[in-house]
Amino acid sequence: MHFDKNMLNITQMEKGEKIYHYTTIDTLISITSGKEFWVTKWDYLNDIDEFRVAEDVCEAVLREENVNEKTIKEIKQSIAEERLFELYLCSFSCDGDNQLLWSNYSDCDGVNLEIDCLKLEENLEHNILWHGLVSYDFELQKKLMRESFYDQLVENKDFGNIKALNEINGLQGNEYEKLISHISVICELYSMFFKRSCFKGESEYRFVFSIDENQEISFRSKNGIVLPFIRKKVKTLDFITRVTIGPTNRIDIAEKGVKELLHYYKRDVNIVKSQIPLRFK
Repeated sequence: MHFDKNMLNITQMEKGEKIYHYTTIDTLISITSGKEFWVTKWDYLNDIDEFRVAEDVCEAVLREENVNEKTIKEIKQSIAEERLFELYLCSFSCDGDNQLLWSNYSDCDGVNLEIDCLKLEENLEHNILWHGLVSYDFELQKKLMRESFYDQLVENKDFGNIKALNEINGLQGNEYEKLISHISVICELYSMFFKRSCFKGESEYRFVFSIDENQEISFRSKNGIVLPFIRKKVKTLDFITRVTIGPTNRIDIAEKGVKELLHYYKRDVNIVKSQIPLRFK
């Protein structure tokens, strides 16, 4: 399936802005030695409710636009059949020292990598579809999706040149079917950038990748589950601008080892200690 990058209205980092990758020491070694990120298939995410968030937003927007119940039902059915499972995600955060993220992704004794977002984009191999901020606010989510619907569907000859979304009600045949399908695709794509407000503390930033038929799929185990992932190579490590040592790690030994690792792979950056006041384990 071909995806138009204009389908989504998401906020992206600008030049020089930083994102953060919380991870274990083992993964840090893998990233630096292999010059690669492991990017997980998007339907294996931790939050199983993510798939429903964008559907709820979509339904709310359509009702506010006075789209009839029959059409809404057919759109929801189309969404259920349109799952975009060939996409892969890599997650980061905009928060450089977050206790929840330390606990969830590095067991509090790992590291987080401060990353220049646009340098990472430049270093990654092709097939980046989108990267941007995850939205947690329902009203903002409705605004973004409504804008995409109007940008993509209204006054478009492929969809009957409708002037407003409620004119969907009067369409028939091929134009109607194409429009229903396009709405469901937009909704599914927003699923990767919409989450419930209870996850707001993660301040998540995501990179989304497509794959082609030649892409090799790898597998790993985590908590008794087999997870499919792809390896995304980077050209250099110059996107890493700082490393923070986790709050329960022993800074003297940890800093020495991380510094030597990065020096070996020709990326000497500042190494600091987390300011989260946790006791040693």
